[in-house]
Amino acid sequence: MDEKQGIVIIAGPTATGKTGRSIELALSFRGEVVNSDSRQVYRYMDIGTAKPDHAQMNAVRHHMIDIVDPSVRFNAARYIDMADACIGELRDRGYVPFITGGTGLYIKALLYGLAPIPPIDDAVRSAIRDQHRLYGNEALYERLKQADPDDASRIRVTDSYRIIRALEVFTATGTSLHAYAARHGFSRKRYSYTYIVLYDSDRSRYHAAIDARTDSMVEKGLIDEVKWLIDKGYDRDLPAMRTVGYTEIIDYLHKKTDLTTAVALIKKHTKAYAKRQVTWFKGIKDALWVDMQDGNDRLNELVKRAIHA
Repeated sequence: MDEKQGIVIIAGPTATGKTGRSIELALSFRGEVVNSDSRQVYRYMDIGTAKPDHAQMNAVRHHMIDIVDPSVRFNAARYIDMADACIGELRDRGYVPFITGGTGLYIKALLYGLAPIPPIDDAVRSAIRDQHRLYGNEALYERLKQADPDDASRIRVTDSYRIIRALEVFTATGTSLHAYAARHGFSRKRYSYTYIVLYDSDRSRYHAAIDARTDSMVEKGLIDEVKWLIDKGYDRDLPAMRTVGYTEIIDYLHKKTDLTTAVALIKKHTKAYAKRQVTWFKGIKDALWVDMQDGNDRLNELVKRAIHA
């Protein structure tokens, strides 16, 4: 990969205005947007993932949105392949790629590649996923703690995707995910880049924005969206459906909770997710942090510097 092909990353926790800012920047600097949100790749999941609306999509061309059905297994490796193609096409046309989203793992994979883990046998995958369906997260997490305490210490008990992945890798190879990552090092850049992280320095204001956006999603039809997905056969155990906003509404539709409680849980879980995102982005040593309340001047200056470097 040619490091000289610079890209601009607009990252940050959820509900910090990444979509709107990226569109403004793309219009100002002859760019297009390449999505780096792991849920916006899925079709039909529009409201709950806060996808750009029709006006925004018409204002600036977006890539890597609505590319697979919710039943399809999508991961960082597929993301790299498809995003590389998008970025190459944009550079060929003379456009600046704005990599926009809050999935730090996808961005890291794009910038530095993935640790070379051997293929996992389908029989191992099936056995572990069957155990997850039968016994749930906590049982699998306990198994991971016994088999690979090093990886388990880095994974939350509620993070089913990472628990399953860690168990698959350790069971199939006898080596932990962390060990593979340590060997890889993530030190060789695949692209030159400017990494911008949007945030809100006022915590109460930011939490109010999350609450308001959640209420807006419900008003726009989040419940009907989730009901449609379930009616189409997209099961709650699919990775795509294990998303904040969807899991809580599924519980409401299955009469496990009332709507007021479901909405309150979405707000609570979104704030917890945002906190984890901030922790991830704080680990990016060369990130440039921009307060979303500061206006566009600093953001524009950083992008101008990046594309004219």
